[in-house]
Amino acid sequence: MEPLVSVIIPTYNSGTYLRLTVESVLMQTHRPIEILIVDDGSTDDTPRTAQSFGPPVRLLQQAHAGHPATRNAGIRAAAGEYVAFVDHDDLWSPGKLEIQLGCFRDEACLDLVFGHAQNFFSEDLSSEECSRLRVPMKPVQGLLQGTMLAKRSCFERVGLFAEERIIGDFIDWYGRAMIAGMKMKMLPEIVLQRRIHRGNHQRVNRHLIAAGYLSSVKALLDRRRAKGNA
Repeated sequence: MEPLVSVIIPTYNSGTYLRLTVESVLMQTHRPIEILIVDDGSTDDTPRTAQSFGPPVRLLQQAHAGHPATRNAGIRAAAGEYVAFVDHDDLWSPGKLEIQLGCFRDEACLDLVFGHAQNFFSEDLSSEECSRLRVPMKPVQGLLQGTMLAKRSCFERVGLFAEERIIGDFIDWYGRAMIAGMKMKMLPEIVLQRRIHRGNHQRVNRHLIAAGYLSSVKALLDRRRAKGNA
């Protein structure tokens, strides 16, 4: 019997792109899946869009608490043996889960499997806007939530995302996973298309993000030193 994969989509006022994101998950060649859309207190039509799909899509709602708390709510509700994430404005390649699950079958020691990501310009950006953006368009290794497939047991061993880290929460979690000895693999295949649009968090908050990443890296280095001295 094929394993159940829980796909967690954190949302906040995500009505513009959410439908296409969910459809990219529904197009996965692997079954069974459950899709948990965790809405972080949206005030637009995000909940209505989420509810329009029906099974295997399920809507969870909470008061606004930020992305780490939203992802954690999805993990707590997940029933799958494997857990995956995708942001509300990105797209999965159709074979993502099938390829990654094949790695787990071939290498039982693995805990995390990643793949490559590729940026694309959203269709609502003008050609002039696209020309002004300095965005790499070649595929890159994706150490991101959206490229990752993880055994559910990883979160029991490593813990959940640090909710106080609105920026850099995944870097923090990945670092803790490596310190805990999680085994990972990076695949050459493109498994995630990352949408570049006007509202990208990475574009409107560059300075805040840089500071958050540095803080996360420093905390990890401190934790690693403390473990080495224990």
